[in-house]
Amino acid sequence: MYYMPPLITSLWFLFLGIFVFVKNKESNTNKCFMFLCLATFIWQFSWFILFSSMFKGLNTTIINIGYSGIIFIPIVYYHFLATFLNRQKKESLLINFSYFAGLIFLYLLWGTRKFISGSYDYYWGPYPEAGIIHPAYLLLLVFLAMRGVYILAKGLRDTNTTGRYNQIKYVFFSLLFYIPASSDFIVNYGKEFYPIGFIFILISFAIIAYAIVRHQLLNIEIIIKKTLVFAGLFVASYAVFTSFAYLGSVVFENVVKNRWIAMAPSVLVVVLMLRPLENFLRNATDRYLFQKKYDYKQLLKTFTEEVLTVLDLQNLVNLTVNKLADIIKLENASILLQDEEKNEFKIVVSAGLEDAEYELPDEEKVVTYLRETGKYILLDDIEQKKLLGKQIEKTLSDLQADLVIPLLRQRSMIGILSLGKKKSDEEFTQDDIDILLPLAKTLAIAITNAQLFEKLSEAQAQAAQREKMAVIGTLSAGINHEICNPLGITRGLCEMFLLNLEEGVYKDKTPQELLKKAREIMEKIIHETDRATVITRKLSSFAKPSKGVIEGDVKLEKELDEVIALVEHDLKLDNIAVIKEFEEDLPLIAADRKQVQEIFFNIIRNAAQSIAGSGKITIRAFRDNKKVRVDIEDTGTGITSDNLERIFDPFFTTKEPGKGTGLGLFIVRQIVERNNGQIFVRSKPEKGTIFTLTFEIMVPEEDMAFEAKSGS
Repeated sequence: MYYMPPLITSLWFLFLGIFVFVKNKESNTNKCFMFLCLATFIWQFSWFILFSSMFKGLNTTIINIGYSGIIFIPIVYYHFLATFLNRQKKESLLINFSYFAGLIFLYLLWGTRKFISGSYDYYWGPYPEAGIIHPAYLLLLVFLAMRGVYILAKGLRDTNTTGRYNQIKYVFFSLLFYIPASSDFIVNYGKEFYPIGFIFILISFAIIAYAIVRHQLLNIEIIIKKTLVFAGLFVASYAVFTSFAYLGSVVFENVVKNRWIAMAPSVLVVVLMLRPLENFLRNATDRYLFQKKYDYKQLLKTFTEEVLTVLDLQNLVNLTVNKLADIIKLENASILLQDEEKNEFKIVVSAGLEDAEYELPDEEKVVTYLRETGKYILLDDIEQKKLLGKQIEKTLSDLQADLVIPLLRQRSMIGILSLGKKKSDEEFTQDDIDILLPLAKTLAIAITNAQLFEKLSEAQAQAAQREKMAVIGTLSAGINHEICNPLGITRGLCEMFLLNLEEGVYKDKTPQELLKKAREIMEKIIHETDRATVITRKLSSFAKPSKGVIEGDVKLEKELDEVIALVEHDLKLDNIAVIKEFEEDLPLIAADRKQVQEIFFNIIRNAAQSIAGSGKITIRAFRDNKKVRVDIEDTGTGITSDNLERIFDPFFTTKEPGKGTGLGLFIVRQIVERNNGQIFVRSKPEKGTIFTLTFEIMVPEEDMAFEAKSGS
């Protein structure tokens, strides 16, 4: 069974060499790599035949074939490195000399016994014995290995691009792992231990395969099917694992003197470790090789349809970071927006970020660079590191960012888009940059629009509040007597009691009777005081601006009663009757309580102003399917069809100059829609107008859970 590791190793190299060559047949680098894999295949496949003792009479020929591959491995490897690093001309003399030396060694191998003098008979099978010329070959191998390390290190130092740097880095590590495979040459000099060089070359070429998949090494950009890569890694790992198991069985065999009993511990270890090994490989391939590349079209479609159309700033930035993190598979993402008052950029939203309170001062070096150049910063960009120094690494480390992009709007930077590393550990490629830069520009426009809309909403709210306060000033005059009446009654009762007391009206009263009289007067005073308190409380509560908080327990009939109580007296003075037709037990709605009051206040007040002389306003509230509906009907002058289409437009009014801003109904519609409602209007000139409002019923959580379960 000692022949199994060489067999597995040889087949893996044959596949890898053919695969790389087929992907780019014109590339000299790919050709050199293919020849390197072919030489390794010849070596390992020959050892498979040799160790299996399939052709015992041809051992010498098989050894010569295997060593033919071994001779050219360091030579072709160095040729591959020189070609990969674009140093063919600089290294041409050494390459030509190495091939010439290789041909001499090949002649000595086949034509004499000075390179390989014979073979040893080890416990795993025959193995070549080094001849007198063999050390000269080892000197060439050591020199080429050292020279290879040197030119790779120089390539790492001289490269300016992250992608190229990573490619060279993995080839460098691959060479470092390949070098220990030369331990197999010790066995050529009579030292009996099972040659384990295949372990190191498997690791070495696994690194190459990883770089091909992850970093487009050898200009190969592919997606290898999961099953194929998983199978390759599993076979490679299993080969290493079982080799150690077989070596362990040899040790046990020397102890128990029975091969089958000696294999029992190794078989047990293999069985116990098989499943954990499979799980480990599956997780490793999922994490490092098969984080599915995101679809650029999906990213653009998502942002066009779901993100960039959002006008609410907080929803916009929330959707942005969540969609980016989800689609590109990022460990974190965040958006920093400028705080002009504090002269800093502050994180307003983040996903997967530990420190969500991070702030960047305006004078910070990274901020200055982004603003002045308008360019992105990539953590692994070597040129930017040289330009910005250690500061860039610290700032990006604090942000946990691999890539930061300025959000520019008309030459000014309004924010920063910060993207953490990909979950697959892949770098951001040029394709990523090409799609993210225009997306960032569009995002900057969307954020600017959302900010303007937010300011407009604030301006609307302030305008509505000013208009409401002006109306409250008018209402206060009418409400004044509603408050003064109970206060006047209270004062009269007190004065009458004191006057009667002074004039001796109560002189014949017993203390108990006098106390009873005082109690009656105090009860009347409390009653009248409560009347005044209710009026002032309603007026004060209505005057307060809304907080914009959507609540889940708003009763429409209660809010309507609050508003009617405020305007009812004023309407009575104008001979306008208010008729309420409320359905019992109306369901609750999810809305802002104060904003609901503002809606009804504005509409009822408009209805009253449209009535010339006496009239009536009828308010109906009832359940309509899954909504609560309110109809407010007046007997006013009505609205013409031309004006009906424009009544919700800002600054449109039919009132006399100076008596209306034209913002009332415009603001009403904005508030209604903000509270997930709808507003409609019907009107006929000289007949009157009906405003219809609908609001979504607040569904209890248990009902929502039931509906979700029923729908699934």
